[in-house]
Amino acid sequence: MDMQFYLMTMVKSLGHVPVLARNGIQGLDVLSKEPVDLIILDVMMPEKGGGLVYKELKIHAAYKDIPLIVFSGVNQEAFTHYVKMLNTDPDLNIPEPKYYVEKSADPDYLKEVIIRCVC
Repeated sequence: MDMQFYLMTMVKSLGHVPVLARNGIQGLDVLSKEPVDLIILDVMMPEKGGGLVYKELKIHAAYKDIPLIVFSGVNQEAFTHYVKMLNTDPDLNIPEPKYYVEKSADPDYLKEVIIRCVC
């Protein structure tokens, strides 16, 4: 909850209206009902993890071009390895995340990435 509050406060401070989803299932449900300008995705989520949500976002035509920041305590190298393993399926071609910010990152850096994504 603290991280969700932190992200919501940061997004609001940049002049945007955040939409919160508590887990991957709820996040995908929200996307099906209202358009968003940016997705900030955690890898470690209950009910449907961020890796599976990332896969769905990148293969679904309506969602694959929405700017996305993976913001996680999982290091980028581990997540990149996960994406490579998904791509062992010849029917998939899931790109690595363009924006990956580890939770230990400087808040100003995260703000810069958010600004870069929505402008």
